[in-house]
Amino acid sequence: MESSNLISYSIKDMCWCCPYSSSMSSSSRALLFSNARHGMRSMKSGRGEWSIQGSHSNSKLASGRCNIRAHASDTTTSSENKIEVVYNPQKRIDELTMELNSSSSVAVSNLTLFSPSKVNVFLRITGKRPDGYHDLASLFHVISLGDIIKFSISPSTTKDSLTTNASGVPLDEKNLIIKAFNLYRRKTGTQKYFWVHLDKQVPTGAGLGGGSGNAATALWAANQMNGNIASEKELQAWSAEIGSDCPFFFSQGAAYCTSRGEVVRDIAPPISLDTPMVLIKPKEECSTAEVYKLFSMERVSTKDPEELLREISQNGISQNVCINDLEPPAFEVLPALKALKERVAAAGRGRYQAVFMSGSGSTIVGVGDLEPPQFIYDEEQYRDTFISEAFFLTRKENEWYQQLIDNTCSIEEKTCL
Repeated sequence: MESSNLISYSIKDMCWCCPYSSSMSSSSRALLFSNARHGMRSMKSGRGEWSIQGSHSNSKLASGRCNIRAHASDTTTSSENKIEVVYNPQKRIDELTMELNSSSSVAVSNLTLFSPSKVNVFLRITGKRPDGYHDLASLFHVISLGDIIKFSISPSTTKDSLTTNASGVPLDEKNLIIKAFNLYRRKTGTQKYFWVHLDKQVPTGAGLGGGSGNAATALWAANQMNGNIASEKELQAWSAEIGSDCPFFFSQGAAYCTSRGEVVRDIAPPISLDTPMVLIKPKEECSTAEVYKLFSMERVSTKDPEELLREISQNGISQNVCINDLEPPAFEVLPALKALKERVAAAGRGRYQAVFMSGSGSTIVGVGDLEPPQFIYDEEQYRDTFISEAFFLTRKENEWYQQLIDNTCSIEEKTCL
C-alpha cells in the first residue's frame, strides 16, 4: 500500500493541508500545489471551499526569509504519513515545475528562469595563444546575484522579441540571448521563436559574467521549450561559440576552467555555500579589451594554478589564493579601482577572508561579510556605487539554478530588498 503524504500551506493565520501520494507524478504535484495556492486566495476572499485543519497561534514557526509562516496541525498522522511544510508556496511550485520540465520530453510554452552571475576566485593568465586570445586557469563559481528572465513562445516565424527593465542593453542580435536562440535553431533545425523579458540585476562591465549567464540560460530555456532535444553536454559545447565564459554555467556551479575558459572541469564546491560576500562595483566600467591591451606576461603571478586549487580545496579561501593576473592592467585602466580594493581590504581587515577583483573588473569582492565598509555609504564619491550581498551557488544535475534572495541595492537607495 502506498504511503500518503500531506502538503501543508500556511499564510498568515491559516494552515492549509492537502494529502498527496508519494507516487504522484511531478506534474500532478505541481498542479496540486497550484490549486492549493488558488484555494488559499479564494478563501481569503470568501470564495474558497478548502477546510482549515487545527492551526494554533502559539505554535507558529517563523521563517527567517519570508513573510509566510507555518503552523503545526492538530491532525494526527500515522508513521506512514509525511507532512511537507511550505514556507514559500510560489517557490515550491517553481521548483516542482522545474523538476517536471527537466525530466520531461514535453515542450513547455512559458518559462521563468534565474540567470546567475559568477566570480573568479582566482584567475591566472598562463600564456598567449596563436589566435590572439590568452590561456587562463581559473576557479569559477556561480553566485546568487542574478537576473530573472521570462520566456514565451512567440507567434512570429521570423524573429525573437526582447524587452528589458535596463537602459543601454541591446535588444537586437548584439544581445547574447538572441545570439543563443539563433545558435540553438542553427544546431537543432528547430524553428521556434521567442518572446523574452529580461529583468536585469547584474551590472554590465562588472566582470561577473552576467551576459554569459543570460546566454546559457537562454540555451537552457530554448531546449526546455523544444522538448529537451539536446543534452546538457551539447548545450555546453555549443555555448562556447557565443563566449568563453558561457560553457562554465553548464557546470554544477563550481569549476576549474582552462584554455580560453571554455574547457570546464566540474569540481566539488571548495568553499562552504553559506559563506557570505559583498560585491562592490563603482559606476565606472573596465573595458575587457583595454585591460588586455595593457596586459603583460611579465607581471603575472608565478603560482601554479593547480596548487592554488588544491590549497583552497584543503584550507578554504584566503587572501593568498585569490590571485587575479588582470588586476594590474585593470588598475591602470581605472586607477580608482585599485584605491577601492586597497581601502576595502584595509577597512575590512579581520572581517573579510579575502578581497579581490572578479574577471577583468570592475567589481571588488569581499568574502566573509555581507556588508561593505562604512566609507562606501559615507563618502560622496561612492554615491553611485552598486553593492549586493551574495552567496556561492550550485545546481542539481538536470535542473537550472534557483534564485535565493534579492539583496541588491545602490547607495542612493540605502535599502536592500
